[in-house]
Amino acid sequence: MKGFTTLDSIAVVAYLTGISVIGSLFYKRKSTAKEYFLGGRAMSWLPVGISIIAADLSAITVMGNPAWSYQHNLEIIWQAFGYPLMAPVVILVFVPFYSRLNLYTAYEYLERRFNLSVRLVTSILFQVLRSAHVSIALYAPALIIAFVTGRPEWQCILFMGAFTIIYTTLGGMRAVIWTSVIQFSTVVSGVLLISYIAVSRVNGGVATVYKSALDAGRLKLFDFSFDPRDLTSFWACIIGGSLLSIAPMTTDQAILQRLFTTKSYQDCKQSIILQSILVVPLQLLLFFAGIGIFVFYQHNPSRLVGLTNKEAVMPFFAVHELPSGVSGLIIASIFAASMAVMSAGINSLTTASTVDVYQRVFRPDATPQHYATVGRVGTLGWGVIATFLALFAKHLGDLILSYMKVSSFISGPLFGIFSLAALSKRTTSNGALIGATVGAAVVAFIAMRTQWSFFYQGPIGVGVTMLVGYVASLFMSPPPLEKIRGYVVGEGITPIGGHETVSAH
Repeated sequence: MKGFTTLDSIAVVAYLTGISVIGSLFYKRKSTAKEYFLGGRAMSWLPVGISIIAADLSAITVMGNPAWSYQHNLEIIWQAFGYPLMAPVVILVFVPFYSRLNLYTAYEYLERRFNLSVRLVTSILFQVLRSAHVSIALYAPALIIAFVTGRPEWQCILFMGAFTIIYTTLGGMRAVIWTSVIQFSTVVSGVLLISYIAVSRVNGGVATVYKSALDAGRLKLFDFSFDPRDLTSFWACIIGGSLLSIAPMTTDQAILQRLFTTKSYQDCKQSIILQSILVVPLQLLLFFAGIGIFVFYQHNPSRLVGLTNKEAVMPFFAVHELPSGVSGLIIASIFAASMAVMSAGINSLTTASTVDVYQRVFRPDATPQHYATVGRVGTLGWGVIATFLALFAKHLGDLILSYMKVSSFISGPLFGIFSLAALSKRTTSNGALIGATVGAAVVAFIAMRTQWSFFYQGPIGVGVTMLVGYVASLFMSPPPLEKIRGYVVGEGITPIGGHETVSAH
């Protein structure tokens, strides 16, 4: 049985070198903050929309989804439908603010609507959430490299971390977006090839794959259980998936920073529409690849010898069943996709810490070039933190669920604050913070004291945050008019002209 060959190694090195060179072409020694963090606000909708998908198309997804359907079934697919369901809400409620207020971070909006304290709290919450995502995204490709090379995972993590820190420091947001487009295309091509090879090598082709998968329960789509402990019930996936979809599109700097790069409101809106259209077919493709691999090994069990970690079943298949060189390119594409996620994550973390904390609190009057330099230095710090956290990512359990668990805990209160800001003119800054605190406490209680599916944690966090935040605000003085007009839906939105500053005060 074929293994990882010298030709595969050459393909990996060549692909990664090419991606690094392309990313480095966008390097500018004296970049301004606007150029480094936002690509000069000149990006069109097509690359931005694809890059939003690529932000989650790391090995967490590319390996995790096939591994899930290989071991279980398709019931969890319904969480992906949250994206098209929530896209109209994002476009109608939040995009008008984000596309017209000349923002660098989403949390600037919260300062304008509430105050500096709310901005800092939400920015720090984002930094906790995204650093967890980046660390998991770093661990996943390290798992691949460890599997195909035989090296310990921790060594691969340190290697990956160092390589990605250098790449991210050299590239700005333009590099992140355009390399993401390349990596998205490569990953999709690779998954299509794997699916074709798996099905074509089963006697009887598609018909046999369908019957075998059906008999094994791998095509089960619906679980209408109302038991809150049921992880993959239809209700848990739709409700929780909707929150996990809308929260990043409205509160996550790693996603919003890409939207902020667009050159117009129309481009911003079209990029969201493109993402919502493509994400479900892409998720289905990944899940069906896992089913194809399952049936292949069901009919060829002897070829499964050597698989010690089912999370790595897709790269295992690629290494052992695809031609030399081709399998190397697929491994490289998964590897590079996670690099892009880590690169974008570190870039957004640096933006938030630089703009929301360093610039806003400590150095409000420095030059745009200074903030770009601070951003590059911050990249090193966030890269080290993410690499350290990645060493412990394997303790989170199933790869596909790892980030969802962390996100469900924080996303609810965070999205609740943004919803109160945009939808309620009576909510005060202290009321919003009280609501978020109570919301986080309730979610923590549920997580520690019950066996409920984590999919319910986010929606509960949103509901509690909004209810408590609004009620608490009723016992306080109403916000002044300048905190309402232009910042709450229905109260008018005043466009703010572009200028080369990092944030508005």
